[in-house]
Amino acid sequence: QGGLSFGFHDVSKETRLFRQLSYQASHDALTDLINRREFENRLTIALDRIRGNPDDTHALLYLDLDQFKVVNDTFGHSAGDALLRQLSELVQTNIRSTDLLARLGGDEFAILLERCSEERALEIAEKIRCAVEGYRFEWQDSFTTIRCSIGVVLVTSENADVAGLMSSADVACYSAKDMG
Repeated sequence: QGGLSFGFHDVSKETRLFRQLSYQASHDALTDLINRREFENRLTIALDRIRGNPDDTHALLYLDLDQFKVVNDTFGHSAGDALLRQLSELVQTNIRSTDLLARLGGDEFAILLERCSEERALEIAEKIRCAVEGYRFEWQDSFTTIRCSIGVVLVTSENADVAGLMSSADVACYSAKDMG
């Protein structure tokens, strides 16, 4: 009377768990945007693709919110979190669905505009800057306006690496901040 015994292993549950963990590793928990690591991975891929087609250019925008600390200090961290979520949605509506928006950390964001000229990148940066500055953040019975600085760097086949691009975009952003 030796019957057969079958053990079933729920692979779909493991697959779901793997996907969930993979998503969490590549996305910002607060804004649901991709995080710095994933953005840099995708920027590497874009850089590799552009090396195969030197006539293409992309643009990298580095966005930093001005005086974000004031929002956190005045209204609290919950307000700051709400502001970051709302602004990420606002920025998303001002770029193409094929463009890549990431939260790098704190109040810094990056945008990869693929197949984009310098002139168009500057127009998009200005559009985003105006949208952010025109946004009225309301929290409880108060409101405030926000400003941002945006650095723009062209991504061409001449660019050496992702770290150099990110550094150049960061410097361009702080240059913009210094110029007001």
